[in-house]
Amino acid sequence: MPHIFVVTELKTMKTIILLVLFTFTFNTATAALSSSEKQALIDLYHATNGDDWTASWDLTTPVENWKGVTIINNTVVALQLTNNNLNGELPTSIGNLVNLKVLNLHNNTLKGNLPTSLGNLGKLKQLNVSLNTFQGNIPEEISKIDSLEYLYIYANDFTGSLPTKLSELPHLKRIRMYATNMQMDTTNTLAILY
Repeated sequence: MPHIFVVTELKTMKTIILLVLFTFTFNTATAALSSSEKQALIDLYHATNGDDWTASWDLTTPVENWKGVTIINNTVVALQLTNNNLNGELPTSIGNLVNLKVLNLHNNTLKGNLPTSLGNLGKLKQLNVSLNTFQGNIPEEISKIDSLEYLYIYANDFTGSLPTKLSELPHLKRIRMYATNMQMDTTNTLAILY
Protein backbone atom coordinates (compact mmCIF):
# COMPACT_ATOMS: atom_id res chain seq x y z
CA MET A 1 0.00 0.00 0.00
CA PRO A 2 2.67 2.61 0.79
CA HIS A 3 4.19 2.07 -2.67
CA ILE A 4 0.92 2.95 -4.43
CA PHE A 5 0.64 6.18 -2.43
CA VAL A 6 4.20 7.21 -3.34
CA VAL A 7 3.65 6.51 -7.06
CA THR A 8 0.39 8.50 -7.06
CA GLU A 9 2.05 11.36 -5.22
CA LEU A 10 4.94 11.39 -7.74
CA LYS A 11 2.49 11.50 -10.66
CA THR A 12 0.64 14.38 -9.04
CA MET A 13 3.90 16.26 -8.43
CA LYS A 14 4.99 15.65 -12.03
CA THR A 15 1.65 17.04 -13.27
CA ILE A 16 1.99 20.12 -11.07
CA ILE A 17 5.56 20.75 -12.23
CA LEU A 18 4.50 20.38 -15.88
CA LEU A 19 1.62 22.81 -15.33
CA VAL A 20 3.93 25.36 -13.70
CA LEU A 21 6.46 25.04 -16.53
CA PHE A 22 3.75 25.34 -19.18
CA THR A 23 2.27 28.44 -17.51
CA PHE A 24 5.70 30.05 -17.20
CA THR A 25 6.55 29.27 -20.83
CA PHE A 26 3.17 30.56 -22.04
CA ASN A 27 3.45 33.78 -20.03
CA THR A 28 7.01 34.38 -21.24
CA ALA A 29 5.98 33.82 -24.84
CA THR A 30 3.01 36.17 -24.62
CA ALA A 31 4.93 38.76 -22.60
CA ALA A 32 7.25 39.65 -25.47
CA LEU A 33 7.35 42.86 -27.47
CA SER A 34 5.62 42.50 -30.85
CA SER A 35 7.93 41.73 -33.76
CA SER A 36 6.77 44.84 -35.66
CA GLU A 37 7.66 47.14 -32.75
CA LYS A 38 11.05 45.52 -32.25
CA GLN A 39 11.76 45.70 -35.99
CA ALA A 40 10.82 49.40 -36.04
CA LEU A 41 13.43 50.06 -33.34
CA ILE A 42 16.04 48.03 -35.22
CA ASP A 43 15.19 49.92 -38.44
CA LEU A 44 15.65 53.22 -36.61
CA TYR A 45 19.00 52.06 -35.25
CA HIS A 46 20.32 51.10 -38.69
CA ALA A 47 18.82 54.12 -40.53
CA THR A 48 20.46 56.57 -38.13
CA ASN A 49 23.92 55.00 -37.76
CA GLY A 50 23.24 53.38 -34.41
CA ASP A 51 26.79 52.12 -34.05
CA ASP A 52 27.89 55.77 -33.83
CA TRP A 53 25.26 56.89 -31.32
CA THR A 54 26.51 58.39 -28.08
CA ALA A 55 24.59 55.67 -26.19
CA SER A 56 24.44 52.83 -28.69
CA TRP A 57 22.18 49.77 -28.35
CA ASP A 58 23.43 46.21 -28.12
CA LEU A 59 20.87 44.56 -30.38
CA THR A 60 21.69 41.13 -28.92
CA THR A 61 20.29 42.15 -25.51
CA PRO A 62 16.59 42.46 -24.57
CA VAL A 63 14.90 45.65 -25.78
CA GLU A 64 14.21 46.59 -22.15
CA ASN A 65 17.96 47.25 -21.82
CA TRP A 66 18.16 49.69 -24.74
CA LYS A 67 18.75 53.22 -23.51
CA GLY A 68 15.89 55.61 -24.20
CA VAL A 69 13.27 52.90 -24.77
CA THR A 70 10.44 52.66 -22.24
CA ILE A 71 8.29 49.53 -22.32
CA ILE A 72 5.06 49.10 -20.35
CA ASN A 73 2.75 46.10 -20.75
CA ASN A 74 4.96 44.72 -23.53
CA THR A 75 4.65 47.79 -25.75
CA VAL A 76 7.00 50.69 -26.46
CA VAL A 77 5.40 53.78 -24.89
CA ALA A 78 8.33 56.20 -25.03
CA LEU A 79 11.38 56.66 -27.22
CA GLN A 80 13.69 59.37 -25.88
CA LEU A 81 16.96 59.69 -27.78
CA THR A 82 17.89 63.32 -27.22
CA ASN A 83 21.50 64.44 -27.80
CA ASN A 84 22.42 60.96 -28.96
CA ASN A 85 24.13 61.58 -32.32
CA LEU A 86 21.38 60.06 -34.48
CA ASN A 87 22.38 60.80 -38.08
CA GLY A 88 20.18 59.86 -41.02
CA GLU A 89 16.51 59.68 -41.96
CA LEU A 90 13.64 58.30 -39.93
CA PRO A 91 12.42 54.99 -41.36
CA THR A 92 8.78 54.62 -42.37
CA SER A 93 8.46 51.72 -39.93
CA ILE A 94 8.58 54.17 -37.02
CA GLY A 95 4.84 54.35 -37.58
CA ASN A 96 4.62 50.77 -36.28
CA LEU A 97 5.31 52.00 -32.73
CA VAL A 98 1.56 52.52 -32.38
CA ASN A 99 1.56 52.69 -28.58
CA LEU A 100 4.10 55.51 -28.33
CA LYS A 101 3.11 58.39 -26.09
CA VAL A 102 6.44 60.23 -26.28
CA LEU A 103 8.78 60.49 -29.27
CA ASN A 104 11.67 62.77 -28.36
CA LEU A 105 14.51 63.04 -30.90
CA HIS A 106 15.66 66.54 -29.88
CA ASN A 107 19.15 67.72 -30.83
CA ASN A 108 20.49 65.14 -33.27
CA THR A 109 21.41 65.38 -36.95
CA LEU A 110 18.31 63.78 -38.44
CA LYS A 111 17.44 64.87 -41.96
CA GLY A 112 15.00 64.34 -44.82
CA ASN A 113 11.23 64.53 -44.52
CA LEU A 114 9.21 63.45 -41.54
CA PRO A 115 7.56 60.16 -42.55
CA THR A 116 3.81 60.30 -43.12
CA SER A 117 3.59 57.09 -41.06
CA LEU A 118 3.88 59.28 -37.93
CA GLY A 119 0.13 59.69 -38.41
CA ASN A 120 -0.25 56.06 -37.23
CA LEU A 121 0.90 57.01 -33.73
CA GLY A 122 -2.62 57.54 -32.44
CA LYS A 123 -1.63 57.59 -28.73
CA LEU A 124 1.21 60.09 -29.11
CA LYS A 125 1.12 63.02 -26.67
CA GLN A 126 4.53 64.58 -27.34
CA LEU A 127 6.46 64.79 -30.61
CA ASN A 128 9.81 66.55 -30.36
CA VAL A 129 12.02 66.65 -33.45
CA SER A 130 13.56 70.06 -32.69
CA LEU A 131 17.22 70.93 -33.37
CA ASN A 132 17.73 68.60 -36.33
CA THR A 133 17.93 69.25 -40.08
CA PHE A 134 14.56 67.93 -41.23
CA GLN A 135 13.23 69.40 -44.48
CA GLY A 136 10.00 69.70 -46.43
CA ASN A 137 6.48 70.13 -45.15
CA ILE A 138 5.03 68.91 -41.90
CA PRO A 139 2.93 65.91 -43.01
CA GLU A 140 -0.84 66.37 -42.94
CA GLU A 141 -1.06 62.95 -41.29
CA ILE A 142 0.13 64.46 -37.99
CA SER A 143 -3.28 66.14 -37.83
CA LYS A 144 -4.78 62.67 -37.26
CA ILE A 145 -3.09 62.27 -33.86
CA ASP A 146 -6.00 63.32 -31.64
CA SER A 147 -4.04 62.72 -28.42
CA LEU A 148 -1.19 65.11 -29.42
CA GLU A 149 -0.51 67.76 -26.77
CA TYR A 150 2.99 69.06 -27.58
CA LEU A 151 4.64 69.50 -30.98
CA TYR A 152 8.21 70.80 -31.02
CA ILE A 153 9.61 71.29 -34.53
CA TYR A 154 11.84 74.35 -34.08
CA ALA A 155 15.36 74.75 -35.48
CA ASN A 156 14.89 72.62 -38.60
CA ASP A 157 14.70 73.36 -42.32
CA PHE A 158 10.96 72.79 -42.66
CA THR A 159 9.18 74.80 -45.36
CA GLY A 160 5.57 75.56 -46.20
CA SER A 161 3.04 76.06 -43.45
CA LEU A 162 1.52 73.99 -40.69
CA PRO A 163 -1.38 71.71 -41.64
CA THR A 164 -4.52 73.73 -40.90
CA LYS A 165 -6.25 70.75 -39.29
CA LEU A 166 -3.71 70.82 -36.46
CA SER A 167 -5.84 73.56 -34.91
CA GLU A 168 -8.69 71.05 -34.58
CA LEU A 169 -6.74 68.65 -32.37
CA PRO A 170 -8.67 68.57 -29.07
CA HIS A 171 -5.72 68.25 -26.67
CA LEU A 172 -3.06 70.35 -28.38
CA LYS A 173 -1.47 72.72 -25.85
CA ARG A 174 1.75 73.95 -27.44
CA ILE A 175 3.58 74.14 -30.75
CA ARG A 176 7.12 75.47 -30.93
CA MET A 177 8.22 76.18 -34.49
CA TYR A 178 10.66 79.11 -34.49
CA ALA A 179 13.92 79.02 -36.48
CA THR A 180 12.40 77.19 -39.43
CA ASN A 181 11.60 78.35 -42.96
CA MET A 182 7.90 77.87 -42.34
CA GLN A 183 5.29 80.54 -42.78
CA MET A 184 2.80 81.30 -40.05
CA ASP A 185 -0.76 82.19 -40.86
CA THR A 186 -1.64 84.67 -38.12
CA THR A 187 -5.35 84.22 -38.79
CA ASN A 188 -5.00 80.58 -37.79
CA THR A 189 -5.79 79.76 -34.16
CA LEU A 190 -2.44 77.97 -34.00
CA ALA A 191 -0.76 81.36 -33.91
CA ILE A 192 -1.72 81.50 -30.23
CA LEU A 193 0.29 78.33 -29.59
CA TYR A 194 3.39 79.62 -31.33
